[in-house]
Amino acid sequence: MRWPLVFALVACGGPQIQDKPPVDLSRLLPATLEVNHPREAKGEAKPAKVRVYADAGVRATPHWKEEITDQVDYASQILSPLLGARIVVEKIADWDRKGTPLDELAALTELDKGDNVTWVIGYATANDTASKAMSELGAAQPVGHHVVVRAWADRQETELLGHGLPDLKDAAKQEVLAAHRRHKQTVVLLHELAVTLGAISEADATWIQNATYAPKQHMFSDKNRELMTLAIDEKLDASTDQQVAKKLLEYVDKTEWGGWIASDRDAVLSALRNIVDQGKAGKTAADIPAVAYDQWSRIVELRKRDPKEALVELDNLLAAYPANGTMHQLRCEIMLVAPGVKDKATRAACARVSELAPGDPLPYLAIGEALLAAKDVAGARAQLAIAEDKIGNLKEGGDAAWRKIIGLYSQIGSLTWTEEAATKAKLDKDPTLAQVAQTRARYGVQRGAKYVKPEAEAELVAAVRGALNLVYANKYGEAERALVAGDKKWPGAPGFLGVRCDLEMRMTRIDAARAACARALAIDPQESWALYLAGVIDLREPGTTQAGIAKLKAAIAADPDLAQAWRTLGKAYARGKDQAAFDQLAKDYQARFNQVLPP
Repeated sequence: MRWPLVFALVACGGPQIQDKPPVDLSRLLPATLEVNHPREAKGEAKPAKVRVYADAGVRATPHWKEEITDQVDYASQILSPLLGARIVVEKIADWDRKGTPLDELAALTELDKGDNVTWVIGYATANDTASKAMSELGAAQPVGHHVVVRAWADRQETELLGHGLPDLKDAAKQEVLAAHRRHKQTVVLLHELAVTLGAISEADATWIQNATYAPKQHMFSDKNRELMTLAIDEKLDASTDQQVAKKLLEYVDKTEWGGWIASDRDAVLSALRNIVDQGKAGKTAADIPAVAYDQWSRIVELRKRDPKEALVELDNLLAAYPANGTMHQLRCEIMLVAPGVKDKATRAACARVSELAPGDPLPYLAIGEALLAAKDVAGARAQLAIAEDKIGNLKEGGDAAWRKIIGLYSQIGSLTWTEEAATKAKLDKDPTLAQVAQTRARYGVQRGAKYVKPEAEAELVAAVRGALNLVYANKYGEAERALVAGDKKWPGAPGFLGVRCDLEMRMTRIDAARAACARALAIDPQESWALYLAGVIDLREPGTTQAGIAKLKAAIAADPDLAQAWRTLGKAYARGKDQAAFDQLAKDYQARFNQVLPP
């Protein structure tokens, strides 16, 4: 609250004697913080939990903890009606750190990652001067979780304010100074919290988001209030940084308002796009600094046209940001193309990414993909296995990284590795899994088979398919030789037994065909080609129609795209005059293949 304090000297008894006119202290006090447009109430304000740290310089000042608590409470009294969020302090702890505000922001992030709280607030030692620049009074980043506030520079601030104060008694002077301290520290805190909520610097000197502190600052603009409301709702709903950034980006992109400082609006937009882009890429490495984002974007585009020149420009940028993992990741990716994955300098460049961001799977993914392109399956598998162990470190992009790995394993042709990755990723409905299941059923490569290693599954599938194609082409001699070679290399593989069943049928050796299919199904009851052929054999003989129908239905269940089994089953239903079963099968066939089931 704010009220005028009027001090007058009045003589006791006799005529009034007044040496000096009364001093209206209200003229000397800072503005009272206000909420000009309170948010429409929707129940009680939601708690925004914070952890507070104070460095040694702050803790050396009298009543430091009480003053911090009072300032945080004052800020909460503004945020509660403004945004529907009240600050709840979980703890106030010691912080052993000295340095500039930007250094301390990084140190604060390292000290406390901000898990399970909305903000981590660090109070740092006062400046040597009574600064008014917000950039010197605190630090924060758009969509960040950490805020640094510089303590009140008592001697410097007192001297500066003292020049503008009349001759006051000590009690009145201390009250004015205390009011200015409380106002300035609370405004700085609100200003930096607003930065983390996407607020943009404002032109009006009376608004809290102005780049320069002034005692007359008392409110936020409506536009920044709208931005902050978007962000706080997302933060309190446990949204990711990328989700928060995307919401803010959509708002700022479509909003043109003269009250914002144009250069800061551009900087905030760059920072938000950076966060969204990093989320799309699934990176855990450090973000691109806002001031470097435009140059970074140009390098990313240049890479598509001229990778060599992009690498030169990237090296120049890395000279300014030598510890930025994201920049080193791009360098790794460019060098994997040329001079290539086998080059020592390339591997060193990629290793540097892992040093800077040890939890990031992306360098291992990139190397694995490059090794696979170089036909080094074993090397690719080793890198991808490391990447799998690190995907859980990603806050965003985990699904995309898993799908990338699953795609690479599918490219290798390893059914086992593909399934294992999908299980780890909990992507049970990934379409790749349906393809894997069909391949296993069609070519007789059951899960957990001992006769083939995961890295050789693609070779086995190709060999079974090749033998089957020879049968289709009526090259029975070549098919026989292929089956002998396959049995020798992969003894017990049911896929070859399914092909032999087909070969024997075409050569009208039905008993031999039946025996081959039976052996295949004894090893792998889901081998769809053997099920289909066994069903065809049963339908040829009297009294085995139902057995044949059962095998055809099992073949379709194991391999829904085996159209031959559908058509043969339809003929069996038609021959048995089971119209209801035929009609249902025809309906399902139409839905699956977009064709009419032949009668």
